[in-house]
Amino acid sequence: MDSTIAEGETIVDMADALGIGAKIAEITERSMRGDLDFRQALEERVRMLRGLELSTIKGIAQEVGLSEGAGELMMACRRLGMRTVLVSGGFDLIADVVGAGLGFDRVVSNRLELEGHALSGKVLEPIVTADTKESVLLAECQALGIGPDRAVAMGDGANDIVMIKAAGLGVAYRGKPVTRAAADLSIDQLRDLIPHLS
Repeated sequence: MDSTIAEGETIVDMADALGIGAKIAEITERSMRGDLDFRQALEERVRMLRGLELSTIKGIAQEVGLSEGAGELMMACRRLGMRTVLVSGGFDLIADVVGAGLGFDRVVSNRLELEGHALSGKVLEPIVTADTKESVLLAECQALGIGPDRAVAMGDGANDIVMIKAAGLGVAYRGKPVTRAAADLSIDQLRDLIPHLS
């Protein structure tokens, strides 16, 4: 979702509300380049978000800027009868809103633990990792009775590589160098994927 369907990193938007956006953005960037373990980086950043109010997160979810062409891409997928699944290392409180707004068939994302009406600083298990993304892709293909060679997977960061390699068409969208190297196709505009879907 983040920096793919959503224009920016929603965890940074959350951090901005606490005045620590720059610090979390730096950790996020290092994780997406593959310089840090994704799970450890996620847990560290969520600890830093402890105390963020649920009402603030809900407000952020309503204001998420979508990448140019996101709606157009989703309409093309629906026209072609494709099943669409948003699998994100981001958070359900935002991913569910973004996914529903665009008409995704399913959303899989991390769940944040609450203390009252604020974040506790913990992520609930199971945590969405690179392996989760691949597992969801393979399970969805099995449920549809198709091979993964008929699936399209798109992402931008190092934690998307396993999923991208498992799909018949692996797409790096504004990808980090390691992601571009692993992908079958690299694009910088979401609408550029549409001709490759039919």
